[in-house]
Amino acid sequence: MRSLTNVATFVQVANAGSFAEASARLGISTSATSKAVQKLEEELGVKLFHRTTRSVSLTVEGERFFEGASQLLDDMDSLTTEIADSTSEPRGKLVVSAPAVFGRVWLTERVLTFMEKFNQVEIELNFDDRQVDLAADGVDLAVRLGSLADSSNLIARKLMDDTIFTCASPGYIERRGRPDVISDLAQHCCIHYRVKSTGRFFPFIFHCHGETRRETFKPRLVVNSVDATVQAVERGIGIAQLPAFLALPLLQEGRLVEVLKTVRITDFPYNMVYLNRQMVSPRIRALVDFLAADPPSVENWHRTHAPNYPLNGNK
Repeated sequence: MRSLTNVATFVQVANAGSFAEASARLGISTSATSKAVQKLEEELGVKLFHRTTRSVSLTVEGERFFEGASQLLDDMDSLTTEIADSTSEPRGKLVVSAPAVFGRVWLTERVLTFMEKFNQVEIELNFDDRQVDLAADGVDLAVRLGSLADSSNLIARKLMDDTIFTCASPGYIERRGRPDVISDLAQHCCIHYRVKSTGRFFPFIFHCHGETRRETFKPRLVVNSVDATVQAVERGIGIAQLPAFLALPLLQEGRLVEVLKTVRITDFPYNMVYLNRQMVSPRIRALVDFLAADPPSVENWHRTHAPNYPLNGNK
C-alpha cells in the first residue's frame, strides 16, 4: 500500500456516507476525495463502494476492508501518541489502589515524591483492603498481596517479598502459654482476617519443610481491618499474623511476642498489577518504574524500626 492517506480518505467516506460530506470533513475537494478512493480501488483490484448520484454504500469487499482499515488507523493513532508521549514528561490522571495499612505506611510517601518529580501527573489514591477489579473500577495500578491468580488481562511486577510474623501479647502468653508447633494453634484463640472481596478467611501461612503451608483455625475474633487486628492482638485477645512493617516495631518495643519462629515465612509477595493493554500509558509505566526502583524491604524496616530484634535465626 503506497499511501495511508488514501486509506484514511476511504474510511472518512465510509463513515460520512457521501463523498461531499467526507470532503468537507477533510477540507479537500470532492474531486480529490474521489480520486483517492479510485486509486485505492485500483491498487486493491476491487470496488469498495456502490455509488449512486445521492449516496454511496460499501460493497462486501468494502465492508471487510473498512473494518481492517479502521483498526489500522486507530492503531497508528495510538502508536503515534505512544511514541510522542514517551519522549515527553508523563501527564494525566492515574487511579491507584492499595491495601489501607500498606498505603498509609509506605505507598503514600512514595506517590507524593513521584508527584513532586512529575508535576503534570494527577493521582487518585484509593486505600481499600478489597481486591478491586481494575477494568470495572477504573483503576490504573493496584498493589496486591499474596500469590496472584492466573489472569491474562493483567501485567504483574514484583514489588517486594514480606516476612509474616505470628504474634501474641506477653499477657496472652502468660495466660495461655506458647504454641510450640502449628497444630497447637487449634487450642489457642486465633484472630482471623476476613477478605472483603471473597468473604473467606485469609489463612495463617507458614514455611514448613520447604513449602508454604496455609491453615485456618476456629477464630475467637474475625476482623476485616488490619488495624483492628493489631489492636486486638496487643490487647491479648489472641494470636494473629502481621506483616513486617506492622510487627517489627511492636516486637522491638516488647508489646508483642513472636511465636512459631522456626516456620516464619519470608517470601510473601507484594505485586503491582495493571491492565494488559497493547499500549501502556507512559504515566503508568513511569509510576511502576519509580516504585520498583526504590521498593520497600523488610531489611529497611528492620534497620529503621527494630534494629535489636533478631530478624534472622530462631533466637
